[in-house]
Amino acid sequence: MFKKTVKRKIVCEGYGLHTGEFSRITIHPASENDHILFAKKVGNRVRYIKLALDKVKSTMFATSIGDDQFTIFTVEHLLSALHGFGIDSAIIEVEGDEVPGGDGSASLFAEAMLDAGVFTLPAKKDSFTIESEFAVEHNDGYIKYSPAATLTIDGIIDFAHPKILKQHYTYHNTPEHFYSEISRARTFGFLKDYNTMQSLGLAKGSSLENTIVLDENDIMNPDGLRYPDEFIRHKILDLLGDLYTIGTPLKGHITSYKSGHALNHLFVKKFISMLEKGFVTEQQVLQPAMAFTA
Repeated sequence: MFKKTVKRKIVCEGYGLHTGEFSRITIHPASENDHILFAKKVGNRVRYIKLALDKVKSTMFATSIGDDQFTIFTVEHLLSALHGFGIDSAIIEVEGDEVPGGDGSASLFAEAMLDAGVFTLPAKKDSFTIESEFAVEHNDGYIKYSPAATLTIDGIIDFAHPKILKQHYTYHNTPEHFYSEISRARTFGFLKDYNTMQSLGLAKGSSLENTIVLDENDIMNPDGLRYPDEFIRHKILDLLGDLYTIGTPLKGHITSYKSGHALNHLFVKKFISMLEKGFVTEQQVLQPAMAFTA
C-alpha cells in the first residue's frame, strides 16, 4: 500500500454543470511529500489550497472548495476519480471557477487517468481507520460506519419516482471496480426542480447530454440509462468523492441511506471528530505539502 500519483500530466476541459462556463484542469504528477493540492491564479499570483475538510465551502447541490480568495465549484466527480484510482499526491491547476462537468459522471477523469497511468511513489499510503461504530443523520437519511480493512460502501436510495424507487448497490473501492462499476454513472435531477436551481444560479450548464432528467413519470434522455441502477451508482460516486475531502483515504464499511452532499459532509466532520478523540487504529503522519510552480 504505497502512495500513488499520475504518471504524466493530464488535461481535462469542458463546461461546468452549474456555471455553464468553460474551464480546464491540469493534473500534475507530484512527489511522495505532496498531497492533493489545488492551484489557481488569482490576479497575478498563483494560490494553492490543500484538500481538507475545512476547505469545503458549500454542499448545496454539489461540493465546492476554496478559501477567502477563490472557490472551485463541483469537485466531487474529480475527487471520486482520485479516490477510486488511489491517487494520494497530485497538483491540480484550475483555469475557471468550476471543474469541467464532462457527461455528468466521472468518466472524463477516469478515462484520462487510465490513459496516463498511475505511478507508485516510495512512501507508505496515509490512511485512517476508526475503531468504533458510529452514525450521522440528516433529514431522513443516514450514514453508518463500522471498522474494516478496506473501504466498502453499501448505498441505498428510495425515491417515489417510478423509474427509481428503492435501489441498493455494494461498492468495493479499487481502481478496477471504480472504472467498471461507477465511473460512468451520471448525475440526475428532476424537471420540476430545474427552475428553482436556475433561480439560485445553478444548473446553467445542465442538459440531457450531461444529466439524467426525470419528468413526473419517465426518463427524458433519449438513450435511457447506462446501468439499470445508475441512480444509486451515482450516489455512491458522489459519496466517494465527498469522503476524499478528509484529505486522505479512509478504511471502513459504510452504509449510506438517502445520502446527499450535506449528509456526506456531516459524516466526514464526524469522522474527523472521532479521529481527534483518539478512536484511531491506523494513522500515517501526513507530510507537508510541496509548492507547485506554475
